[in-house]
Amino acid sequence: MKYTKALTPADEDYKFPFGEELRKLAEEELGETDARRDHALQMLREWAEKNPRIAKIRMDSNFFLKFLRAKKFSIPIVQDTIERYILLRRTRDGQLFTRLDCRDPKVAKLLDLGYMFALPKRDRNGRRVIFYRPGVFDLNEFINEDMLRIHGICYETLAHDEENQIRGVVHAGVGTGIGLQYLTLFSIKEAVRIAKNGERIIPMRHREMHGC
Repeated sequence: MKYTKALTPADEDYKFPFGEELRKLAEEELGETDARRDHALQMLREWAEKNPRIAKIRMDSNFFLKFLRAKKFSIPIVQDTIERYILLRRTRDGQLFTRLDCRDPKVAKLLDLGYMFALPKRDRNGRRVIFYRPGVFDLNEFINEDMLRIHGICYETLAHDEENQIRGVVHAGVGTGIGLQYLTLFSIKEAVRIAKNGERIIPMRHREMHGC
């Protein structure tokens, strides 16, 4: 089938790139098998091509797999999530996620300050750990858009890694330096919308959260 909406090629000869340990984990926790994965990828490509609400979309396997694995191969939920993911980028908030450049001066400074980053080593279960230090976010220098952009860069980058798609990620951090003034970063309505969209739209498996 020719995909006229494809932003990336449809690699229809996808092969599972890992060994038996991850293959078994994917099947036990996500219900992923070679047959189910191939069928789901084909189904999503055909659905996206025929969907009038989608103008252009990535058709590569990695893109669809991060949604399939995050939602444990529930096709209706995956389709709803993909639609919301695409539609979000047409809103004011979503436009922030189209400008994800770590070379942006403010984003680069937040990275240098260690606002958030993935630890170099995985945990004992092989999961990537995202560490947060929100206290370094200077309200006199940065705005909420800077915060959203660095989160977008981190999450999109980690979600692209297939091992992270299968194992999921762990969140950890310290609240040193946080004060009541940080409540002014977002209105209550904005905070609720961000939390709601983050949980429903960002294709990641959030396994654990730790803080002090």
